Amino acid sequence: MKTFMLFLFCFFMAMNPVFAVEIAPRISDREIIESLMRMESGIEANRQAIEANQAELLGFMKWRFGLLLTGMFILFGFIIWNRRSTLKLIRSEINRLENSKVRRMVAALRKLSEKDVKMADAMRSTGLL
Repeated sequence: MKTFMLFLFCFFMAMNPVFAVEIAPRISDREIIESLMRMESGIEANRQAIEANQAELLGFMKWRFGLLLTGMFILFGFIIWNRRSTLKLIRSEINRLENSKVRRMVAALRKLSEKDVKMADAMRSTGLL
């Protein structure tokens, strides 16, 4: 029984390469040349179509590039404008705070000058009193 199984196994293994090979139909030189000529004519037609559309494609690319640059300039302009307006608000707030601080300091110095003669003379000489 083992020998029979071994025989069947070897038989089927030997048959596999025979079933795997497919015989290709024979192509003549004339058919090869005709198919090459068809391929060359197709390539030439594609080349002509590309050359015909090249000017249109370049024009389209120029418009898109121009729109992109315009958008970038608008964005940069908005960023600069927004920064300046924000800085203007911050500067006005800082000036307001500094002015209130200076007014309080001058008020404190005037109060101190009521008791100190030297301070009153110094404040009169600078025009603060």
